[in-house]
Amino acid sequence: MTKSIIDLINYKQSEMHLLEKPHSLQSSTGYWVTKLARAFEANFEKRLAVHNVTRASWAVLSAIQHHGKTTPASLASFIEIDRAAITRHLDRLQMQGLLERHHSPTDRRVVDIKLTEKGFLLTSRLATESMATNAKFTAGLDQSENDKMQALIKKMLSNSDTKITDL
Repeated sequence: MTKSIIDLINYKQSEMHLLEKPHSLQSSTGYWVTKLARAFEANFEKRLAVHNVTRASWAVLSAIQHHGKTTPASLASFIEIDRAAITRHLDRLQMQGLLERHHSPTDRRVVDIKLTEKGFLLTSRLATESMATNAKFTAGLDQSENDKMQALIKKMLSNSDTKITDL
């Protein structure tokens, strides 16, 4: 036999273990993680829609209120979206009366962002909606199970070659 045929036979024999355990969609961790993520998103988006807010807008509002991100650059970096996208989100949220932008008196290139009272109150309500979504899907898990799940998800994400930035 020629070398290429022997290599092919060896390759096929090494792949035989795949045939021993049939692989189905439902046996894939990725399938279940994706299904769970979509269910989380759908539930949270439904809750946000009542307030006329998207998940991306929630991320901006939360970053400002809960993480002290008060410049377009710090928001874009924190949320992991480009500066053009953050500008569009800020424009929309400002038109809704949820935030204000002010140029720094010492450096006009610097824009400071702060929530309006309406934005602050809405962000607090949205945080409650976020917690309700999390509570719905973690019901039945104790705190240690929830902590372990988050650790496992972070560990799995660390194996990714792609940085996931889509909110």
